[in-house]
Amino acid sequence: MSDTVDLKYIRAFVQIARSGSLTRAARDTNIAKATLSHNLRRLEDALEVELLTRSSRGLVLTDAGRAYLENCNRIFESCEIAESAAQRAHNTVSGKVRIAASAEFGTSILGAASLYLAQAHSGLSFEVNMYTSQKLLTDQLDFDCMIFVGSAPDSSHLCRKMGTVSYGLYTSPAFRREFGTPRGFDDIEELNGTTYMRGGIEELWTLMCGDHEVVCRYRPRFRVQDYWMAKYYAISGVSVAYLPDFFVHYEVEMGGLVPLMPEWRSPEMAVWVIYPARRHKNPRVKLLVDTLCEKFDQFMVHPGYSLLPQVLVDARKV
Repeated sequence: MSDTVDLKYIRAFVQIARSGSLTRAARDTNIAKATLSHNLRRLEDALEVELLTRSSRGLVLTDAGRAYLENCNRIFESCEIAESAAQRAHNTVSGKVRIAASAEFGTSILGAASLYLAQAHSGLSFEVNMYTSQKLLTDQLDFDCMIFVGSAPDSSHLCRKMGTVSYGLYTSPAFRREFGTPRGFDDIEELNGTTYMRGGIEELWTLMCGDHEVVCRYRPRFRVQDYWMAKYYAISGVSVAYLPDFFVHYEVEMGGLVPLMPEWRSPEMAVWVIYPARRHKNPRVKLLVDTLCEKFDQFMVHPGYSLLPQVLVDARKV
């Protein structure tokens, strides 16, 4: 049977399976849909099994297809390791790294990390995909490494703890001037706030000071599914937001945001880099994982962008 299975047929199957549809696979690979479909049919005919079936969600792997994909991944990963081994002989690391992260904070962490590595290694390219936290917990994603905030998911993947983050209350200087500096949680209850909705459930503003823990109440003026939007409202001077320290460090440093009751912080949450066990020998993946862990504090504090000066000027005038 091996004489009848061309490597390009196997590669077409892997590309379609990873993309979930012929249209996306054609767009990602710049190969015509008809060619990909033809190669898939040739492979299924040669194996005499159905690898993919259509559903309302697109193309879905059959049991045979899932088993075949796992072994195909090993083939191409072995090729990548061999390629990287040859590159190491010339002291270079190149190729594509596929990264997954939560949409909440992925930009902040991965923007700085990928920029740092891109500048240090001209041969590296990056495919960065953002998902909801719920989507990250599934086994349907194909990635080289994943960034996850919170309790490490129960899976067969390898996990390395990068560091920790905590939340606090933040708003703009203009908002504080208008409504005053809160002296306690009774004052916070009278202020407008932005609620982050995690999977349709309101995120609680849980804060601690020493051994005391409080769930802070407020007036929910805005409900959002994106922390960037919560930060936008806070900087604009229309609400208080419950945000992680690294996510607002730059804005606080530049004067766009100020902390409220800074002695009260949320319990610390771990930040993990997660990667398939079979990928730990890949030089590109190892480089990315090591860099994320070693330079975590640097990436978290300096996200690599600057606030527009005019935004700060306007905020101070309000």
